[in-house]
Amino acid sequence: MKNLRGKNAIVTGASRGIGPYIARTLAAQGVNVALAARDAAKLEQTRSACEQMGVRAIVIATDVTSMSDLERLVHTTSAELGAIHILVNNAGIEVTDSVDGTTFAQVDDIIRTNLNAPIWLTKLVLPGMLERRLGAIVNVSSMAGKSTTPYNAIYSATKHGLNGFTSSLAIELEDTGVNAGVVCPGFVGDAGMWADTGQKAPSMMREVSPQKVADAVMKVIDGATEALVTPGPIRPLLALSALFPRVEAFAIKRMGIVEVFRSRIPAASERRPDPQEVAHRD
Repeated sequence: MKNLRGKNAIVTGASRGIGPYIARTLAAQGVNVALAARDAAKLEQTRSACEQMGVRAIVIATDVTSMSDLERLVHTTSAELGAIHILVNNAGIEVTDSVDGTTFAQVDDIIRTNLNAPIWLTKLVLPGMLERRLGAIVNVSSMAGKSTTPYNAIYSATKHGLNGFTSSLAIELEDTGVNAGVVCPGFVGDAGMWADTGQKAPSMMREVSPQKVADAVMKVIDGATEALVTPGPIRPLLALSALFPRVEAFAIKRMGIVEVFRSRIPAASERRPDPQEVAHRD
């Protein structure tokens, strides 16, 4: 999409992490932004920063796992800003644990936030975009959706699903004036879920800045269907892993990825019982 000035965008997960970077980058291009997150108060700093760039920015408290909240988000944005031209599905959660240690409730939360919500919100904004023959849908995924991520299996599954949804949608949207694409960051430093852990990326890898992720979002808006945000060439390794699956398992062990994620598993004393698992045992 060209000539972004005056266009309107929804950005979910805009209160913290990568979200504020995406919102500010859009605002710098003259895009009005609807900022969505559960805590409206935490969105105020992002709103203020965007408005200082001369655009309109509104705050809409939104739980992306709630269909009624998503419907309200779209309705309020349309009423206050006008037609929705850009959707950035950035909200996401991660629970690092073994599959056995992950509760049913956590599985449900991860899937509803990382996969259901982007699909639902896309369906809500897509009819208007198609009618106007103008729009861009950007799904912020992860390199965990391109490769194996042990001790993060549920998160990885949602990101693989989000990538598949986006690539399939992109083909459906050919010649409609609407494009869809995915952004897949690796380990993001300074802001985001990885930065919140306080850990450093494995020694054989490097972290990327949140601004590079925001810049990749702009590439998708401009027409790219996929943007991988990593510190070095990754596609040859992905291609090799697809041809020889055992290579991937060897590589992630050698790069220290397995140990990094295993070290983040909560201690037994920190785990909370899952009511559904207790019911099953009873």
